[in-house]
Amino acid sequence: MVVPKITIGTIRQARRNGEYEKALELIGLARQSPLDTPELLALSLYEGILLYEVGRFVESGDAFEMALLIRPEAKLPEPVSPKIESHFETVRKKALLETSTPTPPDARQKPSPGASSNCPTGHIIPNGRTLQAQQLWRLAMMNQMLCVRGIQGGAVAGRLSEFKAQVSKASSPTEWVRVIQEIDQFAREYSLYPFNSDWTHVKSLVPEERWELGDEDQDVALPEPPASADEEPASLLGCRAAVAPDCERLMRRLLLLQNQLPGVETANRFTARTELLHLGKKVREAFSSETLQAASRDIDAWQSRWH
Repeated sequence: MVVPKITIGTIRQARRNGEYEKALELIGLARQSPLDTPELLALSLYEGILLYEVGRFVESGDAFEMALLIRPEAKLPEPVSPKIESHFETVRKKALLETSTPTPPDARQKPSPGASSNCPTGHIIPNGRTLQAQQLWRLAMMNQMLCVRGIQGGAVAGRLSEFKAQVSKASSPTEWVRVIQEIDQFAREYSLYPFNSDWTHVKSLVPEERWELGDEDQDVALPEPPASADEEPASLLGCRAAVAPDCERLMRRLLLLQNQLPGVETANRFTARTELLHLGKKVREAFSSETLQAASRDIDAWQSRWH
């Protein structure tokens, strides 16, 4: 039996009939099929409207924020109540404020979400063969990967900039161990894998006059591919194929929550961030809907505790 594709019109009609929960279920089912950008945008906008109408205001804001990450100038697809319109515009103002935060002059500028054509392309050649050159090259590679995925600005850009500053200033073995461990954690968090083979290749392209004595002794191992294909993430967000649609929805929500970490009191920020990282790991490793439902409840609890 061929299941007919769920259309935006079907979701719209369910909403107009007052069947809000049914419309939300239809949105979840629609996400299990391949979607183009306009369809993803429309689903996120309707999800935000419907979640507001059933009283799930925080999740409604998350859905609207996801729509605005896809297209910052997006408009609601049909007339809604003044309260929903106001809620949507409040989310838009917050999103604009976060993405307009100035970055340091030496930080790589990121394009608007979805504009992968504006992202850096081609090989990134390191400025030398030292440990510092290796890690700065690695950060530039990560920046390129995230840009292509449309993950940019906000807390992500801030963390990359902090790493760059730490790498530029590191001098003692202790400092190097600390910053490399932090970059490794960031790489695992976003499934970013410039490998040793990549580094070996680009290092071979560095002119000999830019080599420095002792460079080879400074190299550190970069992340390697998983031991078997079964261990590889099934999606860019690191989700398993069996639960990819629901997993990716939760991962996108976690990315939005991460951008809200600066709003957490400074004294609590480290604990909140650590908990958020553990939640991301739990979501990415999930193999069943039951595990994801438990993770979703944990995310709700985290949000209630820190916001």
